Amino acid sequence: MESVHLFLQGLATAAMPINLLMLVVGVFLGMIVGAIPGISAAIGIALMLPVTYTFGLAPETALILYAAIYYGAKYSCRISAILNDIPGDVSSFSTRNDGYPLALTGSAGKALALTAVSSFVGGTAAILLLTFTTRFFADIGSSFGPPEYVALIAFVFVLVLTLSSTLFTKNLISLCIGLMLSVVGLDWGTGAFRYTSNIPELYDGIDFMIVVIGVFALSETFMLMENQQTETKLQAIRDKVQGLVPECWRLKWACLRSSMVGLLIGILPGSGTYVANIAAYRFEEKLSAKGEESAFGKGNLRGLIAPEAANSACALGAFLPLMALGIPGSATTAVLHGALLQMNIDPGPGLCRAHPEIIWAMIASMYLGNLLLLVINIKLIRYFPKLLTIPGWVLMPMIVVVSFVSVYAVSQSLISLSIMVLIGIFAYGLRKFDYPLAPLILGYVLGKPFEDNFRLALTISGGDIGKFLQSPAAQLLWSSVLLAIVVKGVVRFKSRSFQ
Repeated sequence: MESVHLFLQGLATAAMPINLLMLVVGVFLGMIVGAIPGISAAIGIALMLPVTYTFGLAPETALILYAAIYYGAKYSCRISAILNDIPGDVSSFSTRNDGYPLALTGSAGKALALTAVSSFVGGTAAILLLTFTTRFFADIGSSFGPPEYVALIAFVFVLVLTLSSTLFTKNLISLCIGLMLSVVGLDWGTGAFRYTSNIPELYDGIDFMIVVIGVFALSETFMLMENQQTETKLQAIRDKVQGLVPECWRLKWACLRSSMVGLLIGILPGSGTYVANIAAYRFEEKLSAKGEESAFGKGNLRGLIAPEAANSACALGAFLPLMALGIPGSATTAVLHGALLQMNIDPGPGLCRAHPEIIWAMIASMYLGNLLLLVINIKLIRYFPKLLTIPGWVLMPMIVVVSFVSVYAVSQSLISLSIMVLIGIFAYGLRKFDYPLAPLILGYVLGKPFEDNFRLALTISGGDIGKFLQSPAAQLLWSSVLLAIVVKGVVRFKSRSFQ
């Protein structure tokens, strides 16, 4: 009954005019940034950070806005994958396999409508999971001390390194760069300044907004400058959506299975929507009848809806470890984590106990936002593909201006702008050499909590390393770390053996 009461309170908060406005703004902004290839949800959230700072939005209002941008972008990144054969984000990588062939045969409208429904089902499954299990996971997190959080963050780092599609070495280097950025500034343990070069703006560390905007927004601007002459092969939407309900009913089990796959991967920190998208597609391909697997990649409807259902379920399911344990599992949730810290809100069990109204307002808003996205994607889908025709030379100056204004409005320092530019150029160089940015931002966000909890654990234990393995939770987490490393090693060994 308490959960029902809290949910109704959250629904009343989400229904306030300012929160409804931010929900609608977030959903449309997310649709825009997700539909344009390369402009991810992380960039959209990063550019909206000054809005909460300037207008003093309440924490629940800001969280509703950021969350709407996030899942709105995950909805719309399939548009480019289906119409242009270029995923708006890596989370729709498998969607293009069967989506684009359908568009070539003149069924683009049907493909977009079916993926909208599957995304709605996957998102709803994740929201239900959040509704009924957030308090349970928060209670588990409440029993965690510094040793357990050290093991949990180490587990996240290992998953980030082992589950990514890029090379292990590049992931490790990117993670280490993020960890190096996290230790810049005053060391509270020794009182020494680290890597500041006597620059006063670095005494308190590199501001979160500077890092996020530099890494995502400016680096993407440089990529747009380079690729602005790229030709598009956009497919038009010529067909009318008919017979949608019988088709959805026929595909219901594939959609539900993929949603469960996305949920399981989403609550696992460090995996990300890319893994869910690929896993659901491969899972459905394996379950297909003999001879039917050859149809995958040629316009198979199960291969179309499965990755999108898993994508939405994973994206919204990732809020569970973020809110209940305070552990982000992807680059975008890491940006959300940092955004909350900017508002002096520490996500985790403490937030669930002290300010449950913030969590429940966000969850209630997700039901409304998910329904709004379904209506938008079916009724207005013919207008959103026009976003794909916006040239880079239009987007580039807009992103640059917003980035500079955002950082200067917060810091009012030319040094901070210079640091942002340097970070943007460095991140652009990493992208040019195919180094992933997700481990970097996760290392930056989790580096400080890892160091602080490690020091606290050593202080409490009197320097005894064995204390890190005393509790059952710590033993389970460290065993999971070891298992992930062993499995990764075996997979790499087998892959080399078959080459």
